[in-house]
Amino acid sequence: MFFGFAFRTALLLVPILVVGITITSALSLHKFSQTFSNLINSRFEFVTGEIRNGIQTQLDLGLLLENLEITQILEEYQISDDQILSIEVFDGRGVVLHSSDSSSVSDLVPEDWINSWRLNSAGSSWSLKERNAGVVGVTIKNNLGQDVGSVVLRYSHNLLDQNVKDQAQRLIAVNSIATLITILVAFFTAMFILGRLCSEFRSMGKIMDIVKSNKKMDEEIIQQDTNLRTPVFHGFISRVLNTNKEMDLTIMKARSLDEGKEN
Repeated sequence: MFFGFAFRTALLLVPILVVGITITSALSLHKFSQTFSNLINSRFEFVTGEIRNGIQTQLDLGLLLENLEITQILEEYQISDDQILSIEVFDGRGVVLHSSDSSSVSDLVPEDWINSWRLNSAGSSWSLKERNAGVVGVTIKNNLGQDVGSVVLRYSHNLLDQNVKDQAQRLIAVNSIATLITILVAFFTAMFILGRLCSEFRSMGKIMDIVKSNKKMDEEIIQQDTNLRTPVFHGFISRVLNTNKEMDLTIMKARSLDEGKEN
């Protein structure tokens, strides 16, 4: 019975450890995804910042945003990095003035882009996550410090998805081994500790049965029981024996008083 109790209790640790390690792995993967996504955003923020600086230099010379010759520059940036899907420059109305894809010139950008640009105009950059791509934008200011448009770069999620997938595979491989080792160590450690405690409980139960049956037992005999190693158990049994002795003495005194009254 006691062995079964120790086994069942140790067995309960298995699903607890599995769930705990799984949750920890999921949180680690989520944190990795966020960190890597921020790293990619920072990388493309640098690119859009360089383009924006070139545009603002031309604006400082008195040129209008729609008259700038930057299409070739945008195309070169896109060709240099296969993760870049498109680079566009739109004005305050949301109309695309320049783009690495000439077919999108004069189109209106999505409403989300305009809203994010306007909400974050005071900041250095803004970003969005679309279903199939990430979006990074920076605000363009004229020589009077007014917001006149934005440079927007769309990049593929393939790099992020591939790195998250690779990291997930590494986590599964490492955590599978770690989980197996942890479960084995925790299971056998719990079995050892609980088995030892159960053995002591059995010994204490036998001693208490003897005490309950009014059989004489000296405390030295109890101390010789090799299964009882926990001081708390020794103390408990000693107190029980002392209580029994005091009760016996009390009963004897009560009998002596009764006999004295009868005489």
